[in-house]
Amino acid sequence: MSLRPSRDVLVVGNYCHDLLRLGPGRQTHALGGSSAYISAVLDAVAVDYTVAAVAGEDFRYAGQVRHPPRVVPGTRTTQFTADWDTGERVLRVSARAEPIRPEDITVDARVALACGVMGELLPETLVRVSERARHVVADAQGLLRTLDGEGRVLHVRLSETPYAALLGRIHVLKASEDEARAMDVERVRQQTCLVITRGHAGCTVLTSAARLDVPAFPADEVDPTGAGDCFLAGFALGLLRELPLARCAELANWFGAQAVMQVGVPKVDVAALPAALR
Repeated sequence: MSLRPSRDVLVVGNYCHDLLRLGPGRQTHALGGSSAYISAVLDAVAVDYTVAAVAGEDFRYAGQVRHPPRVVPGTRTTQFTADWDTGERVLRVSARAEPIRPEDITVDARVALACGVMGELLPETLVRVSERARHVVADAQGLLRTLDGEGRVLHVRLSETPYAALLGRIHVLKASEDEARAMDVERVRQQTCLVITRGHAGCTVLTSAARLDVPAFPADEVDPTGAGDCFLAGFALGLLRELPLARCAELANWFGAQAVMQVGVPKVDVAALPAALR
């Protein structure tokens, strides 16, 4: 009998084309998507992982990713524009790739990161991920995001999505403060571990029995894009090491801080990781 292929980490989410408008006369095109930022962390710590992602035939960063996406002919790659013209980041989407389907999930994993960026993580795919992984860590953005008529990214209520019935299949759900406002926090924490990221204030870990407030690491913020993704990767690393939740959150905060100090997918120097977290 043949054994099914297995990895330490399975990353499920699409790569993107990002246009970052950082102010008057300052803009840059870059590889984006949660899988790209998470991969930067996993590569830096030499974790055995793979990525399930889908892109269009216009995907222009194939040479920059270790695990290329499944390319669907005749379609486009998800395209985000992050605009700071108003002083606050406004996300718009001008193209959306095909979804990731259950048949794209082909390996078992100790930890799976369900990190969709714009509706590509189908409910049935999340179910398949939960069947193939020991721990599932999900990003709320992949469950809540929708678009208005001008392509701006908004959040729907978690209770209005099909994912509300699947919380029992998720071991850790990460949400920003904005995303947390789109859910019944007390109800969610009874069903799964909820981790709320709070930027400079660090993060809060909520279980059915306890609340942990974990402070952030100092960081000179340049670009917040991908901070939540690197945070997610750090939390997964803690789960791989079978660390307690508080220590997982410390690792997550440190990797998230590395992201905000760089524009685009960060270069992560694990030699700078505090000795207590190594």
